[in-house]
Amino acid sequence: MALTLTLLTSKADCDKVLDDLSKQKSELEYKQIAVTRSRGNASDRASDIEANLASATAEVDSLTAIIAVLPEGSTKTEMETRKVKAEYKLFTAEQRKLQYGTTAVILYESQLDEIEQRLFVIDGSMSSITTHKATLPA
Repeated sequence: MALTLTLLTSKADCDKVLDDLSKQKSELEYKQIAVTRSRGNASDRASDIEANLASATAEVDSLTAIIAVLPEGSTKTEMETRKVKAEYKLFTAEQRKLQYGTTAVILYESQLDEIEQRLFVIDGSMSSITTHKATLPA
């Protein structure tokens, strides 16, 4: 959407809008740094989380197969208990994947795209206002 620059009738008006846009830009640049760091951290943790997820899945699968062939008794009960613990480990690994793993990396990248687009718009607006300001009388 094009700016309605005709509403800015004095250099003071332009300076006010430029000041507000500059503050917004500074806040977005700070947020960009924070999201970039979070993305890097999530990326670093993603491989560990994926390994833990694969390990927990394999453990649950193997315990399920073992339990299926065991006769009733203390060994089967012990294996069922281990399976519940392994299922919990799998559940927590899946939750970590959502918060800190590959899924989080994609979400952080999306946030970075949004921030970059907003910064591009702010830069364009500031440029247009600066150009308009130069055409106004002192």
